[in-house]
Parts: sequence; C-alpha cells; structure tokens
Amino acid sequence: MTQSAYRVDWITDNLAVGQAPMSYDALDAIRDLGIGAVLNLCAEFCDLHWIQAKAGFEVYYLPIPDEEAPDLSELEKALDWLDECLYLGKKVLVHCRFGIGRTGTVVNAYLLRKGLGHRLAGKTLKGLRSQPANFNQWWFIRKYGKKEKRLTIREPSLESKHLVDLFPFFANYEQELARIDEALQAESSPPSCGRDHDSCCKTPLTLSFIETVYLSHMVNTTLERQARLDLIDRTTAKKEAEQKGTVPFSSSFSPFPPYRCPLNPNGTCLVYAGRPAACRLSDLEPGRRRGIKSFVNEQLERLSGDIYFAFTSRFPTEAPLSFALTDAVSGRYVQTLFHHLLPRNTDEPEENEG
Repeated sequence: MTQSAYRVDWITDNLAVGQAPMSYDALDAIRDLGIGAVLNLCAEFCDLHWIQAKAGFEVYYLPIPDEEAPDLSELEKALDWLDECLYLGKKVLVHCRFGIGRTGTVVNAYLLRKGLGHRLAGKTLKGLRSQPANFNQWWFIRKYGKKEKRLTIREPSLESKHLVDLFPFFANYEQELARIDEALQAESSPPSCGRDHDSCCKTPLTLSFIETVYLSHMVNTTLERQARLDLIDRTTAKKEAEQKGTVPFSSSFSPFPPYRCPLNPNGTCLVYAGRPAACRLSDLEPGRRRGIKSFVNEQLERLSGDIYFAFTSRFPTEAPLSFALTDAVSGRYVQTLFHHLLPRNTDEPEENEG
C-alpha cells in the first residue's frame, strides 16, 4: 500500500495530524508510516475508533462534536495519554473528520501544555490545515494558554531527546534473533514457545544488558497503555511477593502457584516478536541448542558491551551486567544500572593518630 492513500502533516518526527481514515487502505497507509497510536476526535463516527483498534492501533477516543471545543478535564486525560505515547517513542496520529478545527484545537493545546506559548505554538502550526477554526475553539485556546504558562526556565521543546540512539544496537540484536529463527526454520517449523506452547514461560529468565534494554523498549512501544500498566502491576506484585518470601521457589509439593512469566499470562506472549533469545532457543533440539547457545551468548555479551559503552562512555571492567526479566519489564533495571554506575569509595578509613 502506498502512503499516498493517506496524507499526514508531521508536527514532530513522532506527532502527525490528518483527517479521519475512512478506508482500510488508509489504515494500511497510516501503518506504513510507522504510526501505531491514534487520538480520534470524531464524535460523529462512533464506531471508527473500534475499527482502528481492531486494525491493531492503540486508540484514545476523545469525542468532540463538530466545530466545538473539548471538555477541559477530558482533554487533560487525552493529553496525558498523548504525552506518554510520545515520551515512549510511539508515533501518534491526531485526527478529526477533516483534520482542521478540532484537530488544530487539541494539538494547539498540547503545544501550550509543553510550554511553547501562543506565539511559538502558532509558528509551529503555521501553514498547516490543522488550526482552530472558529471563535469557540480560539477562545478555548486563549483560556487554555492562560492556564498553561509559557516555559521560560529553558527553551521549550516538543522532542523527547534521548542521549543515546538505541536503534543501531537494536538492529544488530535483531540480526542475532533472526539467526536463531533461521535455525528454527531448519527444524521443520517446530512449535514455538510463546505462541504454540508455554513450556519456556515457567522458568525465571536472566537477561543480558542488550536483551533487557530491547525488551523494555518492546514493552513500552508495542503494548497499549492499559496492557502495559497491567503488566507492570502484575510484575511488581510478583517481585514484592518474592522479596517478602511469600512466593517461595515452586515445586510439585508447593502450595503456591508455579512461576509464570508475566509476559505470558494467558498462553500467548505479549511481545512474541521481541521475545528473548532463551525463549527461542528452548524450541531447538537439545544438540543444536548447545551448538548455537554458546555462539549466541558471545554475541549478546559483545552487543551488551557496545550498548554499555554508548550509555557510559567506558567499557565494562567487571562481569557482564545481567537483569531479571521482571526488572526489564517493570523498568526497575534502570535503578540497578544507576547504582552500578555510582562511584565506589574503596579507600580504607584513616586511623586517628594520637
């Protein structure tokens, strides 16, 4: 599907505006643009957001009647969602029926919320169709601008600036995953863990640094907001129970339920396409698994060293970092990494003389 089936205007690299996609071809074109989330403002098309969700998009539905301004409290909830999506690196489309008044009003409010002020917000949207289209919408923006003051402490920005471009490292890691998948194909397409069975989901996993960062990225960018929050809550509860000793190591005689990967609560992996190397290797015949596993581990250690250097500007001098899968999912690995990077005082305390 060519992208000409649907036209968007990009406000930033991740924020786009347009009209309502009224065909499956248009939805396919939106997907081809890398857009995975939609803020739908069409009150007149009460089932369009369901169609978009069934097509695989993460959708936030903020119905606004044509030529009207949004309810302030509902707008704030929608902008919370939009802000989170953009922070996590998702590409988002904001649209009403024609991509003009309601879209322009909501996006203008978002710019004001980010501290741009009326002048910079107007400059950002200059030349675009998406503008407040009547007195009611302009008056709403005027009032909203008084609520959200212009940012003066630093230069306001719409971009979430990440110090490290992770995508080259992710591309190299995905090449290693592809090699494992090729080996699986040579096994005459055996059942796949996370899709056809869950045998590998019953053992706690420890991940390398590159696997941890990649899995966290997959959770943040591919899961819908509620699914991601439910996953984090489930993972955090499991971790707290383990720390309190209320969930001991399971056995056939244990009264506690056996371990189950939080990414697979119902028999299907939530991030199947990005599942770790160990999950994929578990489907190989034992002899082939041993032959590939050592090579894969070497590559994971190399990639982990590369991304560690990108984060810290130094090479790891100790054993390679590893993290529990639960910490990767919840994001807690960042705290562990931070403590690892803190300078350590190894000097012996001086003795007081006399």
